[in-house]
Amino acid sequence: MKLILAVCAALLMSSICAFATDEAGRSATPAEDVGPLLDKAIDELVTLGYLGDTSAAERYLAAVLELQPEHLEARWQLLSVRLMPLKNVPLSERTDALAELSTEFGRLAKLARASKQEAFLHYMTAIHAGFYKNYERALAEIDKAVALDRRSVRYLTAKGRLLAERGEWTRSDSDIEAGIEVLKAARELLRSQPGPFVRDEDYEFYLAIALEDMTKPRWPEVAEHYQRFIAASRESLRQAFAWNNTSLAYQKMGECGKAKEAAEKALAIAKFGMAERNRQRSEFCVEMQAMGVVAQQDASPAR
Repeated sequence: MKLILAVCAALLMSSICAFATDEAGRSATPAEDVGPLLDKAIDELVTLGYLGDTSAAERYLAAVLELQPEHLEARWQLLSVRLMPLKNVPLSERTDALAELSTEFGRLAKLARASKQEAFLHYMTAIHAGFYKNYERALAEIDKAVALDRRSVRYLTAKGRLLAERGEWTRSDSDIEAGIEVLKAARELLRSQPGPFVRDEDYEFYLAIALEDMTKPRWPEVAEHYQRFIAASRESLRQAFAWNNTSLAYQKMGECGKAKEAAEKALAIAKFGMAERNRQRSEFCVEMQAMGVVAQQDASPAR
């Protein structure tokens, strides 16, 4: 009987300790309890491509940080929400916004060092450097992350995208081709070990961007990749960007009617300048085709 009482007392104490309150009177729940909240946030953000209405995901992340203010992944996800829209901003116009985020990045780097998350520190540094177009630093850092965790789909995908981005920045098709091969390898790795940070259809979007950034873009392949992404994804701002970029590809291919339809589908999801300009260009293209002339128009893709 004494043994049973002792066991019961121990179980009771462990239960009390697990749900003890902190100095502010809030429940200090175990670390694993934030997992479902974080999973919901990441799932929503990955689906949206970190663009558009991310408020639901941000609420989940705020709940995580209410319980664990120094949670590294949650803080990185919030920083990513602020970073991603800068993809469509010219470098000269994004430096002030990046400078405002530097304090938070420094905080995350310190957290990563303190928790000995070396690979993740290299990954964050690579992404941060990429936004400054400092691709030598970015690729050196992501290579270190991949070397430390060769089974990470997240790190390998980041390497492929950074290689392709450097190729676009330096007008190097060989870098873009190298990035495409890394992205394909990352996709195969994802299929063997699914993870939360990237979806299979995301690679259609990434490959389309890489192909359209080549000095001689392969427009039919670009359109095919975007169409596959659209078919597999839910309606979102990123899907609108995919429709917009599909419109651009069709214009380059001389398929003006399809270009107009794609631009209209982009605008049906979200009103933004690039899609409106593509709609106008494609309408002009249709008119020129009716007169027996195919007009080639310059336009910019959305990321």
